[in-house]
Amino acid sequence: MTVPDAGFDDDARGPEDDGLALVPRSGLRPRGGGTATPVTPPAAAPRLVPCPHCGARLPAGTASCPACLSPLRSGPAPAGAPRGPSRTAALRLVFRGAGSHLEVPPGGELRLGRDPVWAPEAAGLLAGESTVSARHAGVAHGEDGTVSLTEVPQGATNGVRVNDRVLAPGRTERLVDGDRVWLGPLVSFTVRLPGQPSC
Repeated sequence: MTVPDAGFDDDARGPEDDGLALVPRSGLRPRGGGTATPVTPPAAAPRLVPCPHCGARLPAGTASCPACLSPLRSGPAPAGAPRGPSRTAALRLVFRGAGSHLEVPPGGELRLGRDPVWAPEAAGLLAGESTVSARHAGVAHGEDGTVSLTEVPQGATNGVRVNDRVLAPGRTERLVDGDRVWLGPLVSFTVRLPGQPSC
């Protein structure tokens, strides 16, 4: 008769069973009857990568950044990518009110006014704004990331202001992130440059 040893497992030295089981190093845990079942590893946390526009940390594969609202065509930049403006990131003009916005890609220009032929992108948004001229102003977004605003040379009926500065017709004004631009007394938008944190 075999007497089980107390306090240690001697399965490796003989066939007797002392009630203790060895856990093999293979990652398989014996179950009753000696059948091994795989050990389920803990779920891995999602990999976070920075948004190429504002640097916010996002799960890989996110379609758009919730911090700066920029669309991410191929997902966020890989880890270790430099922060800062992306050459493909658009300038965003965020209009006060319903959260409407217009975008200007690098190297692009956007005309602001109610005339659907002269300002096709903005006319739909500004159509009901009687204090905005049919041809009011234009915004240019340079390839180098610079942004400028120009009131039409003939002058808009209610003028253009950048923060508290009144623009002269035909004169170009440089814009920076966070500038508030007024098209007449009632309609305004905030300038959101790519690569800048969202407020």
